[in-house]
Amino acid sequence: HGGVFAGTSLDQGTRVLLDAMDRAVPTARTVVDLGSGNGVIAAAIALRRPNVRVVATDVSRIAVESTRATAEANGVADRVTVLRTDAGDELAEGSAQLVLCNPPFHADTAVTTDTAEAMFRNAATILQAGGELWCVWNTHLRYRPVLSRLVGPTREVVRTPKFTVTASVATNR
Repeated sequence: HGGVFAGTSLDQGTRVLLDAMDRAVPTARTVVDLGSGNGVIAAAIALRRPNVRVVATDVSRIAVESTRATAEANGVADRVTVLRTDAGDELAEGSAQLVLCNPPFHADTAVTTDTAEAMFRNAATILQAGGELWCVWNTHLRYRPVLSRLVGPTREVVRTPKFTVTASVATNR
């Protein structure tokens, strides 16, 4: 649907995460896509891993509808549960082994990291001990120290001139 970030197309940051995410926690059986937007990440992980159940969340009604439509169009709607929730704050503690995230950094026209940091805090709670948050972000935002503080030890997986993908290991338990 239009009205979500990137609309019906694939944004550059998501493309970088998609290229890297096959290495993310290969034993994961429950994956969460925080801030699912148009649903590309949720559908892609479900397509690539037939034994995975995906929970996709977004605060936007239009994004939830778009994610559902993307899952249906890709034949994975039976394994992708879509929830309207703010930064995944309603998901159960320790309910996933992997969280994937391409967080927003704008609120209207203002640059802000508040939403991303809320997503990181919730990811730390959602993840089982030893689970990982794989996150793509604009390199200039320098999220790595924040991810290390809020989730756990964070390593760089990929860096392009514009985007960074990191993996943070949950140590909250």
